Amino acid sequence: MSEEKLRDQINKIAVEIEKIEATAKQKETYIKSRIEEEFGPKMGEIESKLQSYQITLNDLNEKIDDLTSKRKDLVRIIKDLEKEHNNLKKDKEKELNEKLKAIIKEKQTKSKAIDREIKMIEKELKTS
Repeated sequence: MSEEKLRDQINKIAVEIEKIEATAKQKETYIKSRIEEEFGPKMGEIESKLQSYQITLNDLNEKIDDLTSKRKDLVRIIKDLEKEHNNLKKDKEKELNEKLKAIIKEKQTKSKAIDREIKMIEKELKTS
């Protein structure tokens, strides 16, 4: 084969390759367009929902964090108040017991004095 024929063959092959590449490019563009048409709206709708739910989730997480912080504060306050309440309850019981003991002792002292007085009067009655 002559050089010219070989160059013609090479050119023909090059043209075929260019046609194949052009056709492939057209098919690529067409397929990309069709796939985008098919999936694009669905994906857009889901992305919109996803963003909306993500915003809602973020808001809820902020509220949860705030409520968790408030809960911790309230737990601490409640523990302090319970401790103070229990201490006051103990002090109340202690003071009540002390006062009741004092009343009982006073009653016993006065009763003894009255009993002595009664015994003295009874003695006087017996001797008279």
